[in-house]
Amino acid sequence: MGGEGSMAHAVVSSRENRKLLKRRKFKDTKALMKYHSGKTELEFKEVTPEELKRIKTDIRLRAKKEAKKVALVYIFVSVVLLILILFLLNN
Repeated sequence: MGGEGSMAHAVVSSRENRKLLKRRKFKDTKALMKYHSGKTELEFKEVTPEELKRIKTDIRLRAKKEAKKVALVYIFVSVVLLILILFLLNN
C-alpha cells in the first residue's frame, strides 16, 4: 500500500523534534538573549503620574463598556430562550 514512506518520515520527524525540545534549556535561551541584546533585565518606559492616571481611567472605561456589552448579550440570549421555551410549551 502506498504512503508508508511518508508516514515513516512523519514519525521520525516528530521523534527528532521531541528530542530537540528536550535538549532546549532556559539557560541557553537566557544566554542567547544576553548575546543579542547585551542585557538580561527588562526595561520599562517611565510614565508620569498624570499619564498613568489617564491610562487607568481609559482602562476602567473600556472595562465598563465591555461589561455592558456582556450584560446585554446575556439579556438578549435569555429573552430569546424564554420566547423559545414559551413557544415550545404552547405547541
